[in-house]
Amino acid sequence: MQEPINKPVEMNECTQDPVIDSIASNTIDQDLAVRAPIEETDSNGLPPESGNDDDDGFGRWFRDNNPLYLLSVLLMLLGLHLVSSDAQASNLGVHGLLAFFAVQNVYEIIMVVMALYLLKNQIQAGHGKILLLFVLLFLGDVTFYQVRISGLSAFYGNMATMVYFVLGLIKFAAVIKVLNLTIYHWRIFYVGGAFALIWIGPKLAYNIVDSVGKAASGYFDATSIIYFVWCAAGLIHLPLVIENWRKSTLSEEKEHHLVGNETTFWRYLMIFPMVMMPIQLILNVMADSSLSLAKSTPAITLVLPWLVMAGFFVQAMWRKAIEESVGLNNYDGGLLAFSLIVVMATTQAEVVPVTLNFVLVVTGMVLTLITRGNLFSGLGLSMIIVYFSGKQFLEIGKQAVNYGSGMSKTAWAAILMAGSFFMLGLGFLISIRKKH
Repeated sequence: MQEPINKPVEMNECTQDPVIDSIASNTIDQDLAVRAPIEETDSNGLPPESGNDDDDGFGRWFRDNNPLYLLSVLLMLLGLHLVSSDAQASNLGVHGLLAFFAVQNVYEIIMVVMALYLLKNQIQAGHGKILLLFVLLFLGDVTFYQVRISGLSAFYGNMATMVYFVLGLIKFAAVIKVLNLTIYHWRIFYVGGAFALIWIGPKLAYNIVDSVGKAASGYFDATSIIYFVWCAAGLIHLPLVIENWRKSTLSEEKEHHLVGNETTFWRYLMIFPMVMMPIQLILNVMADSSLSLAKSTPAITLVLPWLVMAGFFVQAMWRKAIEESVGLNNYDGGLLAFSLIVVMATTQAEVVPVTLNFVLVVTGMVLTLITRGNLFSGLGLSMIIVYFSGKQFLEIGKQAVNYGSGMSKTAWAAILMAGSFFMLGLGFLISIRKKH
């Protein structure tokens, strides 16, 4: 009988013993773990940047927040303000002012390009958003360059506004195209209309007041002109208010691979001109036109159309918060009630603004009553009907008394006798009806 040959066991062959295999596997893993270098990662899963230990403090804050952008904008605004003040004091001509205006536009274009580069390549996206926010600051004409140029030359002022409007459209289109943002037509209409009114509104009012005022003899009343400028400022909000009346899309989150929440991005684009537009109109229209406004018309009467529409626009922007805190109907009722009080308290003002404001408030009450069943609006409409009906009856009564007081006793005797015959016949008809 042949004896079995003992074959040596190779190192890479299985020992067929699970316990020994487990111990061997753990030993090998531990040995590899000791030999392999440990790689640290940051909160984003990326290798940490090389640097000193001080980077964990001020250096890291400096890189994350980059205050150099803010410092750059402050220096630019200060320089432009000094130039604008010099031009207002007639120490700088229109051509010099246009040169600095061109520098401002080049600065804005550089900021837009830098912001798009950071956002498109996902490099410090927060810094890119900050740069675009600073561009909005310049688009809001915080340096009042549009007005200053128009003050020196109406022709150059109109040309500068036209060029700035075209450049603004190009910048806006570039942001939407490069970042591949969703196109919302009414949001674009609002942003474009608000900025256009910021640039054109003051000069339009000035041109109308100057041209009509020069032709008029004596005092010229520009109340209606300024009022219609504020009406235009209010009507710009209307399409967005109607679009978000039933359900607001301005608070719904929509993720975007470059800007994060795209809705938040659009909200900033709309909130800034909403705030900047009335500031520009007050500083550049109301203040300089104060001498041409009727003393009997308070400023609140002129601003009321914008105030009402801006109130509904705020509701569309923060609908959920308003609905949870005070309720939509309470908010609508309070806004329209305040507007009605303003209208009724300023009836001595100019006829056109007061009449149009009254129509605006009544229209708002009717629409909120129909579309939302707002009982406050129904109550307000009832009070309006009672007020004007009573006022009309009172006026008729006064006229009757005045007419009667001028009649002779003979005329009154004839009226009383006619009334006697009328009552006699009416009484007889009632008696016959009861008998049957």
